[in-house]
Amino acid sequence: NHGLVGDIIACPGLDYCALATARAIPVAQAISRKFADLSKQEEIGALSLNISGCINACGHHHVGHIGILGLDKKGEEFYQITLGGSPTEDASIGTILGPGFAGHEVADAVGKILDTYLALRAPGEAFIGTYKRLGPKPFKEALYAAA
Repeated sequence: NHGLVGDIIACPGLDYCALATARAIPVAQAISRKFADLSKQEEIGALSLNISGCINACGHHHVGHIGILGLDKKGEEFYQITLGGSPTEDASIGTILGPGFAGHEVADAVGKILDTYLALRAPGEAFIGTYKRLGPKPFKEALYAAA
């Protein structure tokens, strides 16, 4: 699953790091379970998904096509989602989409983002290409429309 949604880069997070403010491993595991079907991963195509458990960004969330940053908010773990980051020759920092999500909501939020991508992509277009073409608006609408 190299280069697919199941190939998640995550720091150890609060479970193993004294600097972290949120857990990264359980979030990565939930996303992995949601996208365990290899045929679904292949349908989604090339994607980098990075998770950091604090602002030190050891998981490089800021340069993931989908980045997830765990934060402590009044004693509770919340996860901010960024889109559009890239560590390649077209280097860019991801854009924060909006308010964070509770840990148990993150995998479904990623699912909504990827469902939006699959519905709007051009034939053969990778996630990052769709995001650069459309910008954050359709993804924000998918995540926050009911909020």
